[in-house]
Amino acid sequence: MFKILFALIIFFTLATQTITSEVKANTNYNYLIYINESFDKHPIRLRGTRSYTGYWVQQASILKKSALSGLPNSAWCEKGNYGNLILSLEPHIFFNPIMTTYYGTLKAKIYNQDGKIIKTIKVEDELSGILTVLYEVPVDKLYKKLLLALDEQIKNDTETNLILNDKTSKGIEGTFCLMLD
Repeated sequence: MFKILFALIIFFTLATQTITSEVKANTNYNYLIYINESFDKHPIRLRGTRSYTGYWVQQASILKKSALSGLPNSAWCEKGNYGNLILSLEPHIFFNPIMTTYYGTLKAKIYNQDGKIIKTIKVEDELSGILTVLYEVPVDKLYKKLLLALDEQIKNDTETNLILNDKTSKGIEGTFCLMLD
């Protein structure tokens, strides 16, 4: 009986240390990124110069590929990840075939550790290019430009800087994003 009790104590001690180390390993993110899946379920159509040319674009998929590289020290808003701020991103793109220009808007709602929206930021940019079968490449470049502009605006804001530079904050867990759906 004593051996079984001793084995259980060792097991729970190791399990607790493992869980604690996993939580500590995932707490150092500045941003947790959330992109609603409805941007993939309801794609937009980018039309070319002729009425029969155009492509259906799933915006969330392309933005997800760009987001982690465009925003430093960020992770997906999911269970087990902790961050100082949650960014809920809403992408919108448009292609003007006559001007051969992609126009993009990225709206970000910024949530703090209490789950309250502290700021809404909207960035806009454009990129010259033609619409081809490889439409994902210029759309990805446009999203990266928008994410860099968003990161600059967040870093220049005093309220978000106070939260990002607060070393004593415990952060917010990624399960909060389940409420955003």
